[in-house]
Amino acid sequence: MRKRPAYPDDTRTATFPIATLPFVSPRPRGKPHCWNVPPVDGGLQSYKNAEATGRQYAMQFMRWLEANPSMVGMGVLGWIASDIDYKAADRNAYWVGFFSCIECLLIDARGAN
Repeated sequence: MRKRPAYPDDTRTATFPIATLPFVSPRPRGKPHCWNVPPVDGGLQSYKNAEATGRQYAMQFMRWLEANPSMVGMGVLGWIASDIDYKAADRNAYWVGFFSCIECLLIDARGAN
């Protein structure tokens, strides 16, 4: 007996709420790629701009979590962290800014309690 595919229509794509974030890119099937950022040219100003963008991404992610409370505790930050290419020197300023901002938000939240 031949097994039928779960999705016979190859044009169908999965929809994930996280795909609305600017650093996430959808894939035709499965979980989207959760860290898709452009390379920077290597100059100091470009690094600073990319780091600032990473901080903006962290704030957008936090607002997204607030708007999608059912996703809190589901490991979404882990999805992001696992999709980052930490060896790509032309993109590292983004994740430095992103995680630096997350650290600050954690400390701020701790102080609010």
